[in-house]
Amino acid sequence: MSIEETSKGQEVRVAIRIFGSLIVALSGLILFSDKVISFEFSNNFGFKNTPTFLWVLSQSLSPFLLVIASVFKPFKTSYLVPVYFYFIQLYWVFDPSVMLDNALLHIYASGVCIIFLLLAYVISSVSHMKRRKDIEKELIIQEAKKTIELFKEKILTTKAS
Repeated sequence: MSIEETSKGQEVRVAIRIFGSLIVALSGLILFSDKVISFEFSNNFGFKNTPTFLWVLSQSLSPFLLVIASVFKPFKTSYLVPVYFYFIQLYWVFDPSVMLDNALLHIYASGVCIIFLLLAYVISSVSHMKRRKDIEKELIIQEAKKTIELFKEKILTTKAS
């Protein structure tokens, strides 16, 4: 495989990850569809109005988009977009009178995203340290087995002489 082919393959993988990241971001952005669409549907499927229907629909579709996006191995930081918007949605569930431009709402959602990032970093670091220790243990075991085999050979050759 040539360097050019390897480079092309990496470019394709990055493009696929970017595509997955865009789907992840879309999964967060659709959560605001009820706030930005100003027209009414003729059929709201039993909901009292179009914004309520869109809110319930977007809450249901967003996780599916996240699952689909995960197939493309998106960049981990792209998950901050839906996390941010989900926490804004969660805030609205308990206080629907809050407007989107409320500064405390954005501070809250930003803080949650920072905590989410830190938690993901800690989990990743602990996982990485555990993997590294497991590899070190395996290397020590392999080295001990080799040493034992050398001792066995030396003892057997000494007994044979």
